[in-house]
Amino acid sequence: MIRKPLGLGALILVVTSLAGCSSYQSFRKAELAAQQEDWDQAVLYYMEAVEREPDNLGYRSALLRTKIRASQDHFKKGKQYHEAGVLQRAMVEYQQAVQLDPTNQYAQAELERVREEIRALEEERTPSDTIDELKKKTRGARPQPPTLNPKSEDPIDLDFPQPTSIKDIYRALGKAFGINVLFDPNLKDQEISISLKDVTAQDALEVIMRAAGHFYKVQDEHTIIVVADTPQNRRNYEDLVIQTFFLSNADIKQVLTMLRSLVDAKKIATNDQLNAIVLRDTADKVKVAEKIIESNDKAKAEVVVDVELLQINTTRLQELGLDLSSDSITQSLDLGGSDVPLRISDLDDLTTNNWTLTIPNFIYNFMKTSSQSQILARPQLRITEGEKARLLIGDRVPIPTTTFNTSNTVGGNIVPLTTFQYTDVGIKIEIEPRVHHNREITLKVTVEVSNIADFVEAAGGQRQPVIGTRTIESTIRLKDGETNFLAGLIRTEDINSESGIPGLSEIPLLGRLFSNNNSNNGRTDVILTMTPHIIRTPNLTEDDLLPIWVGTESNITFRGGSPRVESEVEGPFDGDDDRERVQELLRQRLQRLPRGLREGNGEEEQKEDEEGNPGTELTPISTPSSFFEDDEPETSMMDVPETFRAALPPFEAGEVFAAAAAADRRQEPVRVWMELEEVATTGRPFEVTILASASSPLSHLPLELTFDPERLAVERVEGGDLLGPSGEATVLSDASAPGHLTLGASRLGKRTGVTGEGV
Repeated sequence: MIRKPLGLGALILVVTSLAGCSSYQSFRKAELAAQQEDWDQAVLYYMEAVEREPDNLGYRSALLRTKIRASQDHFKKGKQYHEAGVLQRAMVEYQQAVQLDPTNQYAQAELERVREEIRALEEERTPSDTIDELKKKTRGARPQPPTLNPKSEDPIDLDFPQPTSIKDIYRALGKAFGINVLFDPNLKDQEISISLKDVTAQDALEVIMRAAGHFYKVQDEHTIIVVADTPQNRRNYEDLVIQTFFLSNADIKQVLTMLRSLVDAKKIATNDQLNAIVLRDTADKVKVAEKIIESNDKAKAEVVVDVELLQINTTRLQELGLDLSSDSITQSLDLGGSDVPLRISDLDDLTTNNWTLTIPNFIYNFMKTSSQSQILARPQLRITEGEKARLLIGDRVPIPTTTFNTSNTVGGNIVPLTTFQYTDVGIKIEIEPRVHHNREITLKVTVEVSNIADFVEAAGGQRQPVIGTRTIESTIRLKDGETNFLAGLIRTEDINSESGIPGLSEIPLLGRLFSNNNSNNGRTDVILTMTPHIIRTPNLTEDDLLPIWVGTESNITFRGGSPRVESEVEGPFDGDDDRERVQELLRQRLQRLPRGLREGNGEEEQKEDEEGNPGTELTPISTPSSFFEDDEPETSMMDVPETFRAALPPFEAGEVFAAAAAADRRQEPVRVWMELEEVATTGRPFEVTILASASSPLSHLPLELTFDPERLAVERVEGGDLLGPSGEATVLSDASAPGHLTLGASRLGKRTGVTGEGV
């Protein structure tokens, strides 16, 4: 009857012991994994330990600490993949970082960013009709009035060396580009001489109009009317456009002031509820206003500041010596408890029994106290650029305030009225960030440390707190992810007091027996670290950094992709360049070069020679003698966007003949190949040697290599000896673009080229 319960108790004890050992083993494995910085495995072991002992605070705190460390590790890996362009792997690492530490706002922001990039790459359907997309779709829409659409986009030469009627010049220009030209009845004819080379319809119209003091109004796609440029004619002929701009980020009042100052916009209204601006003006001014708003309506930068605060309070109290219950010895006369007057004649009857002597209690203190406390806080503050973030770690202390109201009396007495005002006491931090374009951050920091130092007695017996304050205001500039360490906010209090029996306490050595020493030492130390992280920057594009050509002070016009002329000629504010058209023009231009200066293999060149390629004939481009002829002008460099003109340098006659003479010496192209010294395996670095062979003098060799960024990564590039040693040649490399490696090897100075084969 007794063994059965004992057996059950032993079984419960054994099971509990085994469970405790199992959780401790998991804890030890987690500690070992953490020492090896295998944070994921450490998290798993800590989770096993917490699952077996959920009430163990040590296990739970270790699990939380390791999760944060593992989240930081995955975030670091995600940044590396993100910078390398491996977006899928970066997204996985960011997701793991957020799952391990949901409070990591920096990882959450980067996760959303990489998801947007993946969606942008994979999106092949029609853009969604969001407000932002609708803005982009309507930016390229034709404004009213209708735009001019010339029949020909080819540039021409406009040459009138002798004074010619301006109306005849307009008619000639209209015939060349298929434009109907009408004249205002009050337009006076005048004679001018003008010479323009390689001009389009838009450029020719703008130049001639400015030279003659005229402007034109577009009637339809092929008709214009020319008018004298006067304020009255501008008001009568220029059509106006009304457009509404919906602001997403910018302040409506600041944009309104900007437009009135820069565009001289007078007919302008605002809608504060929709944060919109309505502008009525000419098409040119509206287009300029659109570019200004587009460049300034940007989201502010955002910063996450990791704040780590540690406050250490240390107190040491020591009390040693004699403590008297009362600081005096009293003597009194005992008259038997009767409270009667004492006559002088009664003094003869007093004896020693009538006198009492009170001696205070003697207490010897032997006490020493030492205490230490810590306050640790690790908040993450997400702050918009230009805004302030405030952090308070402490208490709100009530401070009584008494007022007297003469109108409020009770029985003729003035009744005091006591109210309480609350004051923040503790640690207050105020941060205002500013993000620079080089990814540095300026922080305006204000740190205030306050505490209740003492209490004083106020009127009415109320105790008023005395608040001690330490304040630091500083402006610091840090890099993205750089930690600033702030310490030295130390407050020290030393209070020493001594009491004892006069005379006896002053006896050497023995005086310690008749005195009491009290020592109270306090120290408060505050340590603060701040680590800023940039999670968002203004979406500045290349177009935002380019200047806007807006004409003259008295006549604002939009240059480059005019809102009045529909032209395929790319301006500085138009969209992406038509690369196919540029490549075709490049091919046509190269065909005009002598055979030895063309790129390509010998078979293609031989085939072109057999077919009678006209590119070897040095025929000058003909210029129409009159604009009334129907000759179609040659294609010129005006068809090529500005960014590609550097690739097509003009050839003067002497240069072309010199190149033709040099073409008799056939130059064999440089031969380049790669060699792999060993078999490449996953996870191990390997070397690839790039060799080149040149039969003619070689002084510069540019190369561009492409590879799969998800499988390969470039660690370093070392120069070879084909073009000479390091003092005679240099090798530059750029692997910033994922999957691309750009190399350039050059001979330094004016050294001649080399021939042969090498690395």
